[in-house]
Amino acid sequence: MPIEGFDYKAFAMDLAAQAAEILKGGGNAAPEGLTDADKKSITDTVRKFCYMSGEALSNDPQIKFNAQQASLVTQFIGEWTYHKSIDLILGKIPVQFREGILQIIAANIFNTAKLAIIKKMKQEMLVNLIEEKVKQVYSDELQKLVKKGVLAPQQFDVAVNKSNLNDFVQKNEDEAKLETAAQENSNVTPNDKKVLKIAALAMLLKRMPPKKADEIIKALDKSIAVHVVNYMKMSNIEEKIDHQVIIKSLEEIRKLIPPSKTINVPRLLQKHYKLIRSLAPDTLSTLAMGERESVKNFILDKNFPAQNTFSAHVIESLVSSVEKKINDN
Repeated sequence: MPIEGFDYKAFAMDLAAQAAEILKGGGNAAPEGLTDADKKSITDTVRKFCYMSGEALSNDPQIKFNAQQASLVTQFIGEWTYHKSIDLILGKIPVQFREGILQIIAANIFNTAKLAIIKKMKQEMLVNLIEEKVKQVYSDELQKLVKKGVLAPQQFDVAVNKSNLNDFVQKNEDEAKLETAAQENSNVTPNDKKVLKIAALAMLLKRMPPKKADEIIKALDKSIAVHVVNYMKMSNIEEKIDHQVIIKSLEEIRKLIPPSKTINVPRLLQKHYKLIRSLAPDTLSTLAMGERESVKNFILDKNFPAQNTFSAHVIESLVSSVEKKINDN
């Protein structure tokens, strides 16, 4: 029997249209790196799963949900389908497995939310329950791909830690903090000053060559780097802060940037090649497994032109990483 006031077909179309609008316009909920085909796939999947959810709720004679409850279940499925679609794409999960994983996630959301509403669980608790369920199912499904040999363990680690929702929340928090810190005539706290410095650094890096900016970001403490990257992606950041405040913040910015040091690249490479010559070929192959092509060549080929391919900072990081892997094994 249809649920009064719940037009699931129109609601599914509306949620899909919202997803399409976000993806089209960019912003905090739409990450970089998505193709037009990716965006269409995300929108189509959101519409499809929301339609299926709404139809199932409307046609189940055992469920006595009102329009608000039915909408809530369907919206959970729409929002999580959107976020996990992005995570699967950016986590580089093969396309033929994506919809199956999303369908299993949607089914678990549907059953969990339906049961929780029947038991009259508070909405705040329900939101947390759904989030934990999605994380668990997502991880379990990716682990199955590892067992099948579809994903390497390293690729699993990257994919399972992708969270467009967490990135979205962090970007919104950063934007809100910047709005507060940049308010005129406000009492500027030490935390506000730190926010302004990070924002000023982001504006400075946006004007640098990408390679140089990337090297500086990699050298920053990770707890700072994530906020710097968020502010760099904020299109109107220059409009949010008074120019005098920017200048003052930039004067203090050096405290955020690690002191520069001279890197002796020839000595580093000499150390690296001496180390890899002492290892058996199968050990080197294991070390190179899962790495991108250029890093594999760096590990396996003593004639690889490292200095023409990587910056000094990256070479230093790679040599350190290889040495650590050897010691760990």
